[in-house]
Amino acid sequence: MNILSNYFKTKITRMKKLFLATAALTLLFSCGKKFETTENGVKYKILSHDESAKPIGKGDLILVNLILKTEHDSIILETFSKNTPRYIPFEEPVLTEVFATLSKGDSLEILVNADTLFLKSFGMPKPANIKTGENIHFTMKVVESLDQKEILKKRADQQKDLIQKDSLGLDELLKTLKDVKQTPSGLRYVIEKATTGKQPKSGDKITVRYKGMLLNGEVFDATKEGAEPFNFTVGLGQVIKGWDEGLLLMHEGEKYKLIIPPGLAYGDGGSGPIPPMSTLVFDVELVKVN
Repeated sequence: MNILSNYFKTKITRMKKLFLATAALTLLFSCGKKFETTENGVKYKILSHDESAKPIGKGDLILVNLILKTEHDSIILETFSKNTPRYIPFEEPVLTEVFATLSKGDSLEILVNADTLFLKSFGMPKPANIKTGENIHFTMKVVESLDQKEILKKRADQQKDLIQKDSLGLDELLKTLKDVKQTPSGLRYVIEKATTGKQPKSGDKITVRYKGMLLNGEVFDATKEGAEPFNFTVGLGQVIKGWDEGLLLMHEGEKYKLIIPPGLAYGDGGSGPIPPMSTLVFDVELVKVN
């Protein structure tokens, strides 16, 4: 499933008007031009092309503003009005032959069979309210394209920004805590309730209650009130590394605050509501060592 899939699963809604300025501009440029057809049946019409601009190549990540609509002007996605362009990889399975003809700054129209688009690009059947054989109409402008070297640099810059933001948030949290301990791996913890209960060892089944938070205090997961606590086997990689390490330090009945760095949590990939390069904070109670 390609990078655009999350943007096309929403229910298609009817709009009374297509954005008039964009439509008028498209009509002006399209006069006298004919659609060409790729080998896989995609029709496209280049409205403007700059021979001196950087051509798009294999492996590029392409940033585009676009309007996607059905033949009856129902809008699927529109990014021009708020200038919120989307990245599409060159290897997008339906449009790659079209992308091979383009350069930075190009404008174009594309017609794609709806069944083909949804099955090949999004890995799902077309919605029931789109007729079989109907075309999806793209109006697209290429904002920029990034080659592999530029992609790596952009990701590195983004990661640097995320690390800096996370570090500032961690500093603010640590100012509010006392008696913070740290292991060689970078795991920090605060013992909030100490006991002399049984300490688990790797391979033991344990029962815990917990609340997981981002550094800004936003709760992303927790054991529900009145629900059964969470059971798992500690030390075998069934949970994030910071949990395995932290819970092996605890004794039955103890409560810890675990402050888990990204490398012991979800790293540069993140997970669901957890952004990349996030330090996580868990309030954990070791209920029982089974």
